[in-house]
Amino acid sequence: MTMDSNLKETLEKIYTDYHKPDFMKLDPVEYVHNFKDERNIEAVGLLASSLAYGKVEIIRSNIEKIISITGNDPADFIVSTSFTRKKKLLSGFKHRFNDGTDIALLFECVKLAFAESGSLKGIFLDNLDKNDSNIKSPLNEFVKKIRGYAEKIAGKPESSFLQLFPMPQDGSACKRLNMYLRWMVRKKDGIDFGIWNCVGAEKLVMPVDTHVAAIARSLELTKRNSVNWLMAEDITETLKKISPLDPVKYDFSLCRTGMVGFRNKQNLN
Repeated sequence: MTMDSNLKETLEKIYTDYHKPDFMKLDPVEYVHNFKDERNIEAVGLLASSLAYGKVEIIRSNIEKIISITGNDPADFIVSTSFTRKKKLLSGFKHRFNDGTDIALLFECVKLAFAESGSLKGIFLDNLDKNDSNIKSPLNEFVKKIRGYAEKIAGKPESSFLQLFPMPQDGSACKRLNMYLRWMVRKKDGIDFGIWNCVGAEKLVMPVDTHVAAIARSLELTKRNSVNWLMAEDITETLKKISPLDPVKYDFSLCRTGMVGFRNKQNLN
């Protein structure tokens, strides 16, 4: 067998073993599955992916804290609650670099997106070109739009808020945003949702953090050392040779096999 066929066999085995809803207990996407309405899926998905850094148990606890405040219809909470009220309700919240004001501002940006385009998908699609090789350009514009909303709402955003919305053009691997896009774009399969079906899964870029980068290097998906956008694209291009129409299909299963193997660490970077 060729190296590519060996690699495909390995990846497919990992996918078969771990791409299952049973393993969502280790993933913030579990909380998004509590909602059926598309605007709730978009909003809770953005929240959950944004907080997906640090220890798993703390990520889970903090997502639960916020959802306990928003109630069972977070989209309605986002639209009907003033920014002042959001900040007050979230004033005691802290997740490593981010506080309640950052989350209130994130929700207020979602509120503006809903008012302007009806959905977060709408502002993403505004800048999607069928000739784009991947989602780098529309993701840049999506982040600029969110940052623009934040500036309109609160003036110059704090660095802690900007940390939630990095841009590929600045070199960031944008792991959490790429994970969010995976959730929204890939076809519904019990893990991902497929509600942004106007975006082709072939344009997605692999969500990469230090954990995924180590696995990717061990599988020779990349030879790069720096965890940045170039590495994310490099890994994606390798995976496209295996799965041209759905290169990030292995993301969830690769993360799970690594986390199960090193469960004592239970850390998402």
